[in-house]
Order: sequence, then C-alpha cells, then structure tokens
Amino acid sequence: MRALVGGLLGVPATILVAGGLGLMVVTIYTHLVRRSGRAPIRWRHLGLGFALLAAGVLLLEVELIVAG
Repeated sequence: MRALVGGLLGVPATILVAGGLGLMVVTIYTHLVRRSGRAPIRWRHLGLGFALLAAGVLLLEVELIVAG
C-alpha cells in the first residue's frame, strides 16, 4: 500500500519538478538568445515555472512523509 501511495504522489511530483525547471530554463534561454522575427516568451512563464517547481517539491515532501 505504501508503494502505491508513493507512486501516486511521486510520479506527478516528478512531472511538476521537471516541467517547472524546463519552463524556467526555456524562459531564460529565449531572453538570452534572441532570434529575429520571434519574440521571447514572457517573464510570467518564469513565475509559472517556479510555482510548478515549488508545488512539485512540496508534493515530494508529502510523499516522503506519507510513504517513507
């Protein structure tokens, strides 16, 4: 039962962490490397990436507490 709960919490947490980090890196990259004809994605996406990362880390903490 602990493995099931760990999987149910751990998989979405890993997805949130990876998605948040990816969004943060892409946001910074598009502002550093400018291409002609393309606008960089907005800085709000950096905040969204940070929020996803924080939610993933919190969910990982909950998974560690609950499932050990």
